[in-house]
Formats: sequence, C-alpha cells, structure tokens
Amino acid sequence: MYTKTMERCVQKIGYNVNRFRGNLLLLKGGKNPEELKDEFMDIERSLSEIFNDIRFEVPDAGLEGVHSRILRAAGIYRDSLREFMRFYDDGDDDHFVHAGLMINEANEILNEAASMMGV
Repeated sequence: MYTKTMERCVQKIGYNVNRFRGNLLLLKGGKNPEELKDEFMDIERSLSEIFNDIRFEVPDAGLEGVHSRILRAAGIYRDSLREFMRFYDDGDDDHFVHAGLMINEANEILNEAASMMGV
C-alpha cells in the first residue's frame, strides 16, 4: 500500500509543479500577476497537503531513504511556492529566481529518489 500511496503523491507533485510552470509562462507572456494569484495560492495549498500526506506515511522496510528524499523534495517544492508568493507581499521579482532555484533542487532530489527505486 505504501508504494501506491507514494506513487500518487509523486504524481500529484508533478501535476502541481506543471501547473506552476504553466502559470509562470502566462506571467511571462504578460498576464497580470493578480489574475494568477489565486491559482498560485491553490498550488501552494496542494503542495502543503501532499507534504503532510507524505510526512504521515510510514515507509516499508528498506524504503526509508527513498521516503526521506521524497519528503524533502515535497517540502522544498512547497517552500518554493511560498517563496514565490512573497512577490505578492513586496513586489520584488527576485522571489521568482529564488523559487526557481529551489524547484531545481527539489527536482534533483526527486530524481535521486527515482533512481534509488530503479525508475
């Protein structure tokens, strides 16, 4: 059961990261950031829920390392959205850059987890 649950969590992470990227493209294309704020907030909420779901999962024996990496990646994805959302507080677009770097870090960690599982 653990593996199926984690598979769904990882799929949800991917879905939300893709939503985030899609909205960033809209932003780059000139869409008003205020029009996208609710969507970004919803993505952050989703990533927070996924992080909590993973946090309370108990990995099968031998999968503790994979679980730890997936949990870490999920937390960084969540935190990257929080960093991005700071733009709405102060208007500083440096938050975009920092959030992007955090997403890259989370991607690397998730790739490590996938390679540990032979995916």
